[in-house]
Amino acid sequence: MTTTASRSRRLPTGTVTYLFTDVEGSTRLLEAAADRWPALLADHDRLLRGAIAEHGGTVVKTEGDGFFAAFSSAVDAVAAAVDAQRALAANEWPDGLAPSVRMGLHTGLGLLGGDDYIGLDVHRASRIMGSAHGGQVLLSAATAGLVEHELPGGVAMRDLGPHHLRDLTQAERIFQLDIDGLDRAFPALRSLEAVPNNLPMPVTHFVGRRRESVRVRELLESSHVVTITGTGGTGKTRLAIQVGSEIGARFRDGVYFVDLAPVDDPAVVPSQVLRSLGEDSAPGNRPPREALLDRLADKEVLLILDNFEQVIAAASVVADLVTASPRSRFLVTSRGPLRIAAEQEMPLEPMDLPSRHDPGAAADSDAVALFIDRAMAVRPDFSVTSENVASVSELVRGLDGLPLAIELVASRVRLLPVPEILARLDPARPGTGTVDMPERQRTIEGAIAWSHDLLDPPVQELFARLGVFAGGADLEQIERVCDDLDVDLLGGLAELVDQGLLRQVASPGGRARFRTLHVIREVALLKLEASGSGEVVHRRHLEAYADWAEEVAAHVMGEARSEWLDRFDTDHDNVRTALDWAAVHGETDLALRLAAASWRFWQSRGHLYEGRSRLETVVSLEGGEPQHRARALEALGGVYWWQGEIDRCVPPYREALVIQRELGDRGEIANAIYNLALGQSVAALASGVTDDLRREVYGLYDEGEAIYRDLADENGLGNIAWGRGQSVSDLDNDSRRALELFHESIAHYRRAGNEFGMGWGMFEVAIFSARLDDIETSWDYLERGLDLFAPHRDVSAVVLFLSLAATLALASGDEERAARLAGAVRGLRNSSGAKIVDHEVTRIRDLTIDELDPTREDLAPLYESGMAMDLPQAVAYALGRDPTGDMRSGPRP
Repeated sequence: MTTTASRSRRLPTGTVTYLFTDVEGSTRLLEAAADRWPALLADHDRLLRGAIAEHGGTVVKTEGDGFFAAFSSAVDAVAAAVDAQRALAANEWPDGLAPSVRMGLHTGLGLLGGDDYIGLDVHRASRIMGSAHGGQVLLSAATAGLVEHELPGGVAMRDLGPHHLRDLTQAERIFQLDIDGLDRAFPALRSLEAVPNNLPMPVTHFVGRRRESVRVRELLESSHVVTITGTGGTGKTRLAIQVGSEIGARFRDGVYFVDLAPVDDPAVVPSQVLRSLGEDSAPGNRPPREALLDRLADKEVLLILDNFEQVIAAASVVADLVTASPRSRFLVTSRGPLRIAAEQEMPLEPMDLPSRHDPGAAADSDAVALFIDRAMAVRPDFSVTSENVASVSELVRGLDGLPLAIELVASRVRLLPVPEILARLDPARPGTGTVDMPERQRTIEGAIAWSHDLLDPPVQELFARLGVFAGGADLEQIERVCDDLDVDLLGGLAELVDQGLLRQVASPGGRARFRTLHVIREVALLKLEASGSGEVVHRRHLEAYADWAEEVAAHVMGEARSEWLDRFDTDHDNVRTALDWAAVHGETDLALRLAAASWRFWQSRGHLYEGRSRLETVVSLEGGEPQHRARALEALGGVYWWQGEIDRCVPPYREALVIQRELGDRGEIANAIYNLALGQSVAALASGVTDDLRREVYGLYDEGEAIYRDLADENGLGNIAWGRGQSVSDLDNDSRRALELFHESIAHYRRAGNEFGMGWGMFEVAIFSARLDDIETSWDYLERGLDLFAPHRDVSAVVLFLSLAATLALASGDEERAARLAGAVRGLRNSSGAKIVDHEVTRIRDLTIDELDPTREDLAPLYESGMAMDLPQAVAYALGRDPTGDMRSGPRP
């Protein structure tokens, strides 16, 4: 923007109403107008300036076809906007060349920085205008409240409700002016609600980088992949989020942000992307890469892949996505390019710096504007004055215009005047970075080190230790890793937050949670390793999460399953980091404990593929206490079971039982007995039943039941009854006795408070009731089971119930309903990896949904619509509500 050279009056202060305008589609209009554009723009400017001046407003700035004006009166500002729209509509423009102008107004505090306005209210007005369409006039709630009883004649005001606007953390209630004779019907506002998205809500608003934002948008028009490159701290992530919020509405299927900062393994990238797309789980035994490509096929999304430099080997995933989803666009942030054919690199340089020769124009510099904005966040009365402008300019130049460095240093304004900050920050000493690092990277590490060096030594050590946490941590885990430090932990964390080195973030359940920015975490890790205590701290981190995971595992079968599974999901990256470190450093016992405690999460939330890989890794490590190895073997057998590879689960189950018998813990022996007996009986469906096998299996159940009865263990008795029911069916083909045993298992599980077990008892009652032609009871228990599992987002369980629902629909002759449900089963099975759904043990004998031909001309569209359902939609449909929300008479055919 250029500042108006002369003004007829001083800029108003106090309560000010800001008006922003611009021409929608001006680039296309310019191309269409060609040599007539200057005359069109002159007429546009004349009409806007006239309306603004007539109602006592002052033009603050112009940029191209955009105006920024200020008014002392909200009533006058609204009148100016209305008159301007009427004048534009009444003007005689050449055919097809009438400019369509959008306008936004907001009333707030008129804070001046030099000869320009600064502060959040200016940005709010601009964002309101940015959400409008050509010909539309939008008002904030603040402005609407001041003018609702003094609107110009022929004007009404319409409440459009609350909207999240880019850069603003709080939703803004928006009002539209309906002007007689002009258009009143406009598309939905360009707010974040317009399309599906998971864009992080910024804690600060976007400052500067207008040229860069425009350039990224232009590149995305012509390139499938745009990679914003630059050193740490240049603001790559913030720019990408900004662009996503500006253009996300153009992508039919949404805009999604993928945080790759916690990921070190390129193989995990597809799982991380799937999770960000809203999948409840990563794929199971189906490779995540294949699942991701299928998920985005024929979609039109903007996918923002943040912090790609540490997983650069996964660049081929992006290349494959370009082929699979040609209508999508991929915006990547990385310290270096991906080097794939579809990529257009856009290096991001530091912010524009103020001229040394024109101190008066310092506020026009992006770097200074950012410093002012962040300084005002900690000290609202801060402003650039003739006394400090030279120091501010020198300070941002000394930081090379790096946004993160500027933000960190700006936080010191709370304590020190700018000249003192400058005196304490020696630009000639770039910091603690190694000499082979780029200069700017050393500068930002110097800025971080400067904030760090102001801390007391114990708080410095706390900062270094926080580097071990990937994706943040709850206060509970931070205490475990840092409780031996000579520091008041809460006070130290508060000091780090004040210094901008740590952030407090939202956590499921409202617990206190903290995380560092990725680049700051890297510095913390460097300091941790330099301290010589890195191995000790990483081991404390591993110990903390092994204990934590075992605590969580004790709850994921009970009534509050969803809450505990969500807690695990939040710290999954810490579990991954801990397991990686344990494997490399030979911490076998802790690795076995952590992996074994994690397996029910991996199974319930569909991370079976990753769980299998990690469990196979830890059981291959040398050493380890036998009891920990036995539990990890049981977990590995469980993963094999859920992946439908029943034969493979028997050897680890058998080895675990041998270990437990040697150790002598009767409860653990009984659990290992249950696992092996169940695995052997189900495996016999393929290998064949023998009398010796029958005697061995029933002998194991008898032994296990005797132990559990002696221990008065209702949960264990539920397991034995459930497993015996399977075996009676598999080995003796006695469905009626099996049904009785499954009812017994539900009663035991209910007394034990085990919702997970109750749900599986209900599934088997539903299956065996159907096998005995009691369809009514089958439906009853199917509904009960779904009511237990669906709220916990237990995708592996839900997919089995949906398969049963599809089978029952097919048995009743409702092929259309069966086709939709079969499609849902296939889609969720692929995303979760729960291939147990394909095994005979989960079927109604002599009837499966495999008999349905999904390629049949009349069924194919229904099958495909089912595949497109997410978990809540599929459950709702199975229980009687189709994906559009229309109620059926009931779920039963």
